[in-house]
Amino acid sequence: MRKFCILWVSLIPFFITGCGIKHYTVNEPKLITLKTTKLKFADMGYIRHDGSAVEVELFAAGVAIEKITIDGDVCVSAVCMDEGKFVKEYLSPDYPRDTMRQVLLGKDIFEGLGKEEMCDGRLFQFIRNDEMDIMYRRSKREIYFKDRLNNLIIKLEDLNESNATE
Repeated sequence: MRKFCILWVSLIPFFITGCGIKHYTVNEPKLITLKTTKLKFADMGYIRHDGSAVEVELFAAGVAIEKITIDGDVCVSAVCMDEGKFVKEYLSPDYPRDTMRQVLLGKDIFEGLGKEEMCDGRLFQFIRNDEMDIMYRRSKREIYFKDRLNNLIIKLEDLNESNATE
């Protein structure tokens, strides 16, 4: 019986910490600009993702100041909420629940509505109605999302040297 207890006690740290750490396959340094009603940031950060799970780590003067994790729920610092609630509170109640995730991953938003592809490979989406005026631009080095009516900007610029000359 004592060996059984020792086995369980030795496995407790694995269960507590082993499952809590997410390992991402992509880790990219970016110059990140976020301008929403609740987030204002412009400095260096990292975008990490694996599948549909995304993490944004924001730095100011080389010190990590904020972490946003999207994996089912959205966690900002230590507060977690449903992805739909996050989008309603931080972006706009008129956006689909996956809007932030799709922008951070550089994928189509609003199911590709208003999508245009340029001959050089850049992608644009223009979405205009009474609730929003969105211009969403994607290229190899930059993701730029702007909603003029809701006063939102999300901009991710590549910091990799290999892309600086393209």
